[in-house]
Amino acid sequence: MNVTVGESHTLHTSGPSRGRERIGEAEKRSFYSGLPSLPLPLDRGRLAQAWLPPNASLLDIGCSAGYHVRHMARKAKRIVAIDVDRVALEVARKRVKSSRVTFLHYDGRQLPFADASFDAVSMLDVLEHVFDRETLVAEIVRVLRPGGVWTVTVPYRGLLAWLSPENMAADHPKLFKLLSGRFRPQIWIREHNAGGQRHRHFSLQELQELVDGRMSVERQARRGSLIYALSYLALCFPPRLVARLWTAACFTAMAADYELSYGPLAYNLAVQFRKPKDWVFDSVDDPRTTVPAETTEPQIVEPAAA
Repeated sequence: MNVTVGESHTLHTSGPSRGRERIGEAEKRSFYSGLPSLPLPLDRGRLAQAWLPPNASLLDIGCSAGYHVRHMARKAKRIVAIDVDRVALEVARKRVKSSRVTFLHYDGRQLPFADASFDAVSMLDVLEHVFDRETLVAEIVRVLRPGGVWTVTVPYRGLLAWLSPENMAADHPKLFKLLSGRFRPQIWIREHNAGGQRHRHFSLQELQELVDGRMSVERQARRGSLIYALSYLALCFPPRLVARLWTAACFTAMAADYELSYGPLAYNLAVQFRKPKDWVFDSVDDPRTTVPAETTEPQIVEPAAA
């Protein structure tokens, strides 16, 4: 079983040079460390916190530098936050000082947890970076307890999807060349556009097809529109002299617009799915035939030796 996450999500620099790799890591570390540390969660993190059941044990997949985790820890009983990016985890451990949170490096393969380990799973703008989405969703269903919820946010396949900066080199090459010549694109924008990996936008129907009847839609929201999309575009091409101020202003504008519902004009989609309370493993090929009893702490399963 392999749930490989795309290189664009790990934000590695391209090329074999160790020197270039170190430069990429330094740039990532600088960006993550410079994110504004605000007392309240913003945009998708604010929504995810509101939807999180109180005192839940939460698995956050793709936690990055822990910005959203820091706020959700105020509501959750316990959080295990995982990411494939070691630099992001390094920054997260410094920024998030909570005994409720454990950060773990995730190798992009099978989730290293026992069945029915968590009350909730969150993935905030991560699914679009995953290659084998079907397998990952099956893994999420497996580690969720019966009645547990999966909150997922993704770019929305709506009328503004054409504004995606990650797809600009392919969709609007002249504009990408112009902006790249005037501003230095953020590292993830360079990675996406250089690698040719399509930055996927989703509809509700497409997410339901991924779930394939194993969970039901609890609620949904389509948030942020033109202000969000243009602010995100500006965030991706910051002027060097005022980069940190520029970043803070962009995040603020994005957060404000995310509070509003826009329907088909939205740039973002958030959905919460719920696993049936009477869920049992019934596959003849799966040795897990019953739901394990609820445990206080998530059980981490050590990967088998190669």
